[in-house]
Amino acid sequence: MAVTRLKRKHRKNIARANNKQRVIKQLLSTPVIKNVDPEELKAQFKSNPVADVVENVKETVAEAAQTVAEKVEDAVETVKETVEATVAPEPTADTGSSIFSSVKEAIANAAHTVVDKVEDVVEAVKDRVSSDNEEEKKAE
Repeated sequence: MAVTRLKRKHRKNIARANNKQRVIKQLLSTPVIKNVDPEELKAQFKSNPVADVVENVKETVAEAAQTVAEKVEDAVETVKETVEATVAPEPTADTGSSIFSSVKEAIANAAHTVVDKVEDVVEAVKDRVSSDNEEEKKAE
């Protein structure tokens, strides 16, 4: 008896095998790396974006606290000058002068209290920022 072959089936089987080999070769092939700096890639993985954001926020808060302290001091100085300019020509009567001097002293005391409180807040913020920096350095 003669040997009969199924030619279409044979071609199909060969095509399947070739396709599987091609897929394996594509998966195993490594792409050519061009113009890539490995040190830069390593630096990107070492940097912590959360720590950078925290540091930026801390700096912004410190600057804002300093700005607020300066503005409050300027406002206090302006109030002092306004009060002194208003109260400077003291009346001749004893009752009027005592009232003006007591008002002047009360405003000066209030201004000093505000300046002291703002300085306390600024110091607290600076202490908090420095303690956070120390904690981060210990953590690293």
